[in-house]
Amino acid sequence: MTVNKKIFSFKLDRYKLLVAIFAIYTNLFSQQTYFQQEVNYKIDVKLNDTDHSLKAFEELQYINNASNSISYIYFHLWPNGYKNNETALAKQLLKLKKTELYFSKKEERGYIDSLDFKVDGKSVKVEYDAENPDICKLVLNEPLRSLDTVNITTPFYVKIPDAKFSRLGHDNQAYYITQWYPKPAVYDAEGWHPMPYLDQGEFYSEFGSFDVSITLPKNYILSATGDREDNEEEERFLNENVIRTLTAMEAGKYPTDMTFPASSSKLKTIKFKQYRVHDFAWFADKRYNVLHDQIQLPNTNRTVDTWAYFTNKQFNYWKDALDYVNESTIFYSYLVGDYPYNNVSAVDGVIMAGGGMEYPNVTVIGSVGSRMELDITIAHEVGHNWFYGILGSNERDHPGLDEGINSYYEMSYVRAKYPSYKISELIGFDSTRNFLGANKMAYWREKEAAYLFSAKANIDQPIETHSQDLSNFNYGSIIYCKTAVVMDYLRDYMGDEVFNKAMQFYYENYKFKHPQMKDLVSTLQYFSGNDLSWFSQYMITGNAKIDHKIKRVKRNKDNSYEVVVKNKTGTPVPLNIYGYKDGKPVGYAWFNGSDSTRHLDFPPSDVDYFKIDGLDLMPDVNRKNNYSRTRGVFRKVKPLQFNLLTKLPDAQKNQINYLPIVGFNLYNGFMAGICLHNYSFFDKKVDISLAPMYGFRSKTFTGFAETNLNFYPKHIFTKITAGVLAKSFADEFFSIQNFASGESDYILNYIKIKPNLNFEFKNRDKTTAIKHTLSMAYNMIYKEELMFVNSNVAATTLYFKVKLNKAITSVNYFCNNKRVIDPFSVNANFQTDGIMAKLGVTYKQTITLSKKSATQLRFLQEHFYKAPKIKKAHTVFV
Repeated sequence: MTVNKKIFSFKLDRYKLLVAIFAIYTNLFSQQTYFQQEVNYKIDVKLNDTDHSLKAFEELQYINNASNSISYIYFHLWPNGYKNNETALAKQLLKLKKTELYFSKKEERGYIDSLDFKVDGKSVKVEYDAENPDICKLVLNEPLRSLDTVNITTPFYVKIPDAKFSRLGHDNQAYYITQWYPKPAVYDAEGWHPMPYLDQGEFYSEFGSFDVSITLPKNYILSATGDREDNEEEERFLNENVIRTLTAMEAGKYPTDMTFPASSSKLKTIKFKQYRVHDFAWFADKRYNVLHDQIQLPNTNRTVDTWAYFTNKQFNYWKDALDYVNESTIFYSYLVGDYPYNNVSAVDGVIMAGGGMEYPNVTVIGSVGSRMELDITIAHEVGHNWFYGILGSNERDHPGLDEGINSYYEMSYVRAKYPSYKISELIGFDSTRNFLGANKMAYWREKEAAYLFSAKANIDQPIETHSQDLSNFNYGSIIYCKTAVVMDYLRDYMGDEVFNKAMQFYYENYKFKHPQMKDLVSTLQYFSGNDLSWFSQYMITGNAKIDHKIKRVKRNKDNSYEVVVKNKTGTPVPLNIYGYKDGKPVGYAWFNGSDSTRHLDFPPSDVDYFKIDGLDLMPDVNRKNNYSRTRGVFRKVKPLQFNLLTKLPDAQKNQINYLPIVGFNLYNGFMAGICLHNYSFFDKKVDISLAPMYGFRSKTFTGFAETNLNFYPKHIFTKITAGVLAKSFADEFFSIQNFASGESDYILNYIKIKPNLNFEFKNRDKTTAIKHTLSMAYNMIYKEELMFVNSNVAATTLYFKVKLNKAITSVNYFCNNKRVIDPFSVNANFQTDGIMAKLGVTYKQTITLSKKSATQLRFLQEHFYKAPKIKKAHTVFV
């Protein structure tokens, strides 16, 4: 198969890279405390596809490269994460609102047992962690001295859980065998790193070698980490499947059968070996189609075998999967550095939980909705061979170093290969379909949109946050998306050539090691030649927002310009300003960061307008104030854009959204009108809506209007909203006999004006399901009433419309725990109109009975007070 190399624009200059390595070798390797242990595995494992289990024996060589002796070794027993509802995995899944494991049957769960650890042939004491059954400690019979080696052996048995829970699992006789064997925790300069298995939050493991022999029924197709040892019969079996797959592709009749064939009564043993990796995973299914190809790496011209294994479930997408594996492997090799292994594979895991997931040399891909989505997912997961596989950072402490940096390269891949594709592709529409403006935003900008959603709502977190401390939304919007966006911003600041050289050096210098965020930043700073403390302080370890504004542009007599820029957030980061003529850039300049207003000079030029961040690559939370024309009176005024319903933000337009609305009540009858508003997908500082309507029965105008000012403090509150709501409708109707005019209809209206103030409290624990709010309102009600007056003169009753005014003050505190099991809420409310007062507390408790059923209890207690004697009454309801 062919690979389109035209989409890749940068080639590694190896000579210059070697010069750079030599030049700063001493600077970056002066860390005398750095060391890493080495662990070499030999595992023999047998699959039982009747009771879905593994029986295995593990031998490992543990080499202590620390300068000190160690007296114990922590081990991870991660299949025990699936053991019961008390594990860290089970608890986290509930936080993520995933209840499959909580409600699972015993036979669906998994575990590891039958362990018998021996060190150099002698039994050792094993201590299990009191809180985490998937962590244990081997207490060595004698300390392991620096540079010495011990040999550790143990048999083990794994009950494979259902694949619907997390990464390890089976779906009938499709097997996803990951995180399955006893594995030592990392010991580094910071000490031991024992960690329970989690769904959100990945791994940190020692580099070494693997020699793994897998025994299973003969008709299983097997993909795994490493190089398959010479096995003529297995090679023939795979080649036959490749031919069968290619034949189906050429015929254009894609198979759809997903039934499992009976397992062969004969067994086979396949051996895989790999060096300088920190994990081993394998996948087995009797239904796999197989594709195979070879590519040449761009820098060394070394040949790499590429593979795709997939079921018939999405054959029409996966038939092109090998092209995606090839192109992404070459793409990362061009930009980062050549792939160091001999094989790279993509495996269809269409049923398994966890979506796409990476392992050395092999990645498993969940269900996708399009060819493009499969391409991008494969590119992302293949890229993890670099950022996680080869650069083995601690994914719990520094999740941005693998998911974030890799997402930057995935974004670059999409930008290079699909430059004209729009974000509408994400929701199943092509770029010609105008749906909410999604066909106007480039597909590769979806990460920016996700970050801005979090940042504008003031719920974002720093990139350098432990994975367990991130909310589920922020794990995506910050770790994946913000990291990609700020790396792209840094690339724009440094320039492509310098940035790429820095990242290539980072790769060459730290491959097969455990780099930290400080190692990446120091490398980038060296190549930049500038102080990047702002990048580390504000973009990585902090969550400062960026918002620069052009206050004014002054044109001087010599046609030079002075651009006054205000830093609205005070975050001192570099910015660029572009000058445009006839819509095309004529020049730009970068300026160092400042936390204040600055006067920036531009040389004489013919410019129509200036714009901060001309390429829209800075993570600016408000681009609407980045623009100013050089001439005219209203230099910052942008054209109006009217949108049905709403639209994605367009910084170059003043957007007004509209929506035809209808309504009905007994008094106004059928109502029709239009709602004008500025609501969008992102939080704004000002929200406005105006909805005039006409009631066809009352023959009067009705409707509502609302405006809110939103504030986003740094402390105590996530959001403060000060607003006013106004509405007017009819609420009574009288048809009576009037002595003067005969039959007459009286329609009584009301007007309600409600100033209000709402506080949304900030939670220190971003993973909590608890939300606290406090709201205060002053309800002014102007209501028409019908007054009845008996007339002795007319011998009848007279009717008059009168207006009554009423004001009600209310204060409401609401605590809502939206946990997935047994959620509850507490609502405390105080209301008074100056005559009467009510204080009430409502408690609601949902008791979860099963996955599909629950019961709810509601407790209400209210106290009523009457002025001026303050008579008190009590009401209690359950």
